[in-house]
Amino acid sequence: MSTMMRQVVLASYAKGSPVAANFRVEQAPIPTPGAGEVLVRTLWLSLDPLIRFALDEVRITGATHLHPGDVIYGGTISQVVASHHPDYAVGDYVEGRTGWREYAALDPIKADPVRGALRKLDPELAPLETALGVLGMTGQTAHACMVGIGRVAADETVVISAAGGAVGTIAGQIGKLKGARVVGIAGGADKCAAVRALGFDDCVDYKAPDFAEQLKAAVPGGIDVYVDNVGGDVTLAVMPLLKYRARMPVCGYIAYYGVGMEGPGPDHLPGFFRMIMSKGLELRGFGGQFVGGDAAIAELAVWLDSGRISYPVTVVNGLENAAATFCESFIPGNSHIGKVLVKIAAP
Repeated sequence: MSTMMRQVVLASYAKGSPVAANFRVEQAPIPTPGAGEVLVRTLWLSLDPLIRFALDEVRITGATHLHPGDVIYGGTISQVVASHHPDYAVGDYVEGRTGWREYAALDPIKADPVRGALRKLDPELAPLETALGVLGMTGQTAHACMVGIGRVAADETVVISAAGGAVGTIAGQIGKLKGARVVGIAGGADKCAAVRALGFDDCVDYKAPDFAEQLKAAVPGGIDVYVDNVGGDVTLAVMPLLKYRARMPVCGYIAYYGVGMEGPGPDHLPGFFRMIMSKGLELRGFGGQFVGGDAAIAELAVWLDSGRISYPVTVVNGLENAAATFCESFIPGNSHIGKVLVKIAAP
């Protein structure tokens, strides 16, 4: 076994959308686990847009802040290859935030200050990669959008921005299970076709010159629940169509990632506040794993096992491709469908 591994570190702070030059692949010694620690080998890496929050020179939001030279943090599925902890055996599969690297040594109980201990996985219950998607934080977020916060009911109309993304693809399917009419918003004809193939009633291309008119035609009775993953011009087009007392789970605002408290004009905040009050809108921002919890994963597992939902994924191979693929997530109309994963190694 080699004594060296690869890892991806922050080369420079991002200005606006991240670029590949903000990251660097480097060699480092494989760490040695100390007392009470385990050594894990990374099998799968999750590329989550929320990692962008950690890449600003001055922290604006987010629990994690990186400095140049730090390993990029991120969700992984790993296998234990050495253990000094009685509850973790060699060969165990675990999910946690061990970062963009091939190996990590850590205390499995205090693995991450935000999400806590490593989560043991049973490969017989579902494919391992689902623990980073439909049976992980992504699924918990989608479940909270539809069930915990959105409270979607039969015959309601739901609109989901970034409908072809990791959360959007799952949330839309849950909305259909609840008996709602579900309309997605995505970029490009191909992505809209992929969204419709998942069972959405319709999908509107935000890149179309008549996007606002198409969206209005797709929701003739108005919108009861708007799942916002985007913000920006897309949300501005949605807002006038929200019904009185509509619910708006806000689990992303990618149009504003990398923007500080004062973005480019014009200032839409006065109209936004006016609409919140006059329409009695219910807005809630949240972290999905904390709202959905284990109960959400349990229900999602039942739906997945029965074939009532599917989990589209975009997979790239090799740690060296992680940064470029991550940066593509911030390009409008990218080709990613569903959860974006990097396959690092086989079990």
